[in-house]
Amino acid sequence: MRKEEIRSAGALDYLVFTNLLAPEIVHAFTLRSGGVSFPPYEQLNMGLHVSDRPEAVLENRRRLAAALGYEAAAVVVGEQVHGTKIVQVTSALAGAGHRSLEDAIPTADGLICAEPGIVLMAHAADCTLLYFYDPLERIIGLAHAGWRGAVAQMGPLMIDAFVRLGSRSENIRAALSPSIGPCCYQVGAQVIEKIPAHLQQAVVGRKEGYYYFDLPEFHRLLLLEAGLCAENIVKSSYCTACHTDLFYSYRMSGGRTGRMAGIISMKW
Repeated sequence: MRKEEIRSAGALDYLVFTNLLAPEIVHAFTLRSGGVSFPPYEQLNMGLHVSDRPEAVLENRRRLAAALGYEAAAVVVGEQVHGTKIVQVTSALAGAGHRSLEDAIPTADGLICAEPGIVLMAHAADCTLLYFYDPLERIIGLAHAGWRGAVAQMGPLMIDAFVRLGSRSENIRAALSPSIGPCCYQVGAQVIEKIPAHLQQAVVGRKEGYYYFDLPEFHRLLLLEAGLCAENIVKSSYCTACHTDLFYSYRMSGGRTGRMAGIISMKW
């Protein structure tokens, strides 16, 4: 059964997850195509924090909003500092971080929302974006988590935030965006030692004397431990470092590149 698909709106391509396809939900994970940014950010760079021209990023964000049919002014963005701060977003925060990095929600890597009409947005270029939706309680969430966020339990903390708003973990759907995979994610011992011992065998490999970390699988296993049902979790099959024709990769570019965006919103 297909778990993800790439769709097109004109020249703009984006990815969707089958377990989040519902009439009341708008969601996407952007690819590189269809934007106006110049190298090394070409084309659809969605991040205001990477030294790209701000006017190019805003045009790229406008194009995504037009393609998916939401209001750009309803977008909410967190600052993203590789932490685990989670903020509940209300209509009072609509527009935060959309036009300026300075008014993004400070130090927030996780966003959760129980109101329609608000668009949660996060950015990545190898890290994992975690999407959440509870169709019974009508709650959405979006989190950014590389290895630091993962070992600090960002996924389970998002589930805790949902439960505090009335969700039952077994009803929550989750999707894990394209991110750097175990084929490419070479890490040092300082990362491995932070992974719980009982999960290391499942997510750590060795090749030619080096450690390789399966970040997306680690996220999936943590979500299972947090009470999600296996059938409610979709994990992308794309490695961002292997597919730089489709995605930005911080590691493969040496750190100078654009950012993909994840968005999720509930319709009125």
